[in-house]
Amino acid sequence: SGLPLAEQGGILFRSPKFACHTCHSTDGTVRVGPSLANVFNHEVALSNGSSVLADENYLRESILNPQAKVVAGYPPTMPTYQGVIQVEELDAIIEFIKSLE
Repeated sequence: SGLPLAEQGGILFRSPKFACHTCHSTDGTVRVGPSLANVFNHEVALSNGSSVLADENYLRESILNPQAKVVAGYPPTMPTYQGVIQVEELDAIIEFIKSLE
């Protein structure tokens, strides 16, 4: 589409198909799910007491298998996007999350 990958990801993030923005804010506001502001490359506390670095692998796993590593203080309610999201869409959304500060 000619748009930078992060911009494409932002459009997908807000799209009715994925509606990520209904549970995840991009500005630190707490919603059903954790805010994605400034999450990339930072440690995330998990519900099992451990923590994980929010790198690309973690973001990908959290979208495809959200129950694998649930963020502390949040219910494990996110649906899986495995089989719903295309690889290109997943890459774009990850680029968008990486761009959030």
